[in-house]
Amino acid sequence: MAWYHLVGVGGSGMSALAQVLIGRGNKVSGSDRNFDLGVNTPLFDWLSSGGIQLFPQNGSGVTQEVEAVVVSAAVEESIADVVKAHQLNIPIRKRAEVLAELLNNSYGIAVAGTSGKSTVTGMLGYILTWAGLDPTIISGGAMKNFLLRGRPNNMRYGSSSIIVAEVDESDGSIVNYHPKVAIITNISKDHKDIPELKSLFQTFADQTKEKIVVNEDCQHISSLHLDQNRTISFSLEKDLSGGPISSGSSYRADKISLKPDGSSFECGEHPFRLKVIGLHNIANALAATAAASYLGVPLATIAEGLAEFQGISRRFDLIGQVQGIRVIDDFAHNPDKIAATLEAASLLGSRLIVLFQPHGFGPLRLFQKELIDSLTAGTSEQDLIFLPEIFYAGGSVIRDISSKDLVQAIQARGRRAWYGESRQELLPLMIEETRPGDTVLVMGARDDTLTLFCQQVLRLLEEKYGEV
Repeated sequence: MAWYHLVGVGGSGMSALAQVLIGRGNKVSGSDRNFDLGVNTPLFDWLSSGGIQLFPQNGSGVTQEVEAVVVSAAVEESIADVVKAHQLNIPIRKRAEVLAELLNNSYGIAVAGTSGKSTVTGMLGYILTWAGLDPTIISGGAMKNFLLRGRPNNMRYGSSSIIVAEVDESDGSIVNYHPKVAIITNISKDHKDIPELKSLFQTFADQTKEKIVVNEDCQHISSLHLDQNRTISFSLEKDLSGGPISSGSSYRADKISLKPDGSSFECGEHPFRLKVIGLHNIANALAATAAASYLGVPLATIAEGLAEFQGISRRFDLIGQVQGIRVIDDFAHNPDKIAATLEAASLLGSRLIVLFQPHGFGPLRLFQKELIDSLTAGTSEQDLIFLPEIFYAGGSVIRDISSKDLVQAIQARGRRAWYGESRQELLPLMIEETRPGDTVLVMGARDDTLTLFCQQVLRLLEEKYGEV
């Protein structure tokens, strides 16, 4: 048994890793900036009840008994826990390094891609669980099918050698993984430019031991150099017989039907039904289907599992309704994800009240134009768009760009948009403008309090319409 201290233990990736380490008999402690600020206390109470000892992020949790301090790529060297670890000569390990060690030493299935990987991880993990294969699942989002102490969990601990894990390209750590099976959902501009991303995904594919499941509809994946004998492809658009990527198995969706309460399609002449909405979730389901089928799960069993899949928290997550107004919480933060979320929202047939919180100065600087394109293309003149200032998670950063720049460009394209220094500044106008039948859609990443904001919006709408 080892003692791990996780810095930023409240993060979606860190909290999942913490629980897996405990499941394997280790001692786990942690600290988090939000814990110190008293933000999202239900999360930290929940983690503590699971055996994770929480400390202030002042170095007090790092003692000589700790055998490794685990940090994410975003943690600064100046944080007191890291400084203390250096003083005590305690090894400092990246989260991705520890996760890669777990996955590489198991029957690892690594789910990668710019968009959709949390949902695919949850879908595949649930299919394998439904089929009795008892996997361990490590996701970047809380899975509604797997409740632990009353709330959706971002991991499931299984007894088999199978680990299904979401892996990240944004910090370059994807090259640490040598999985048995890899899934690449798509490659698009996010955190890094396309040439750098393609190089990372190429290395990831080359290091995969058995099979690579890829999206044939993504042009950047199509330009990778893949071994056709080890590649399985899926598509929403193409006839895959004799396709350029895969000379082996392929999975295509036919007879697609998109509805406000889910969707249906056929694959291999077998009917599939999903509770999660949007065309992008059919693509996610195909990716999970291809991987599960390779592991020997029959299509009928896969379809049964997917029909019961409840979704991932903060992925088009309905927080509640009042007077026909839906309040939806979503993780969308890059252009492709925003486009997919707005396309799914269009199925609801209602006016949109959109609040989008950019998740960092660097990302906004990287794809400002593409964000403007997605927000304007996915909305109409009747919709309302609200942008608070860019989310700041701490550390040194150049603040040479603002959400105000996006608002001005969006307004110039004929959309109704407002800027505010904070969400709370925009909130009264949002509530005032929202009327029965509208959909309030809150989008953004990295900030766990966005869900709390959605709950606040719902409460204020209930007060406005007398449904308290």
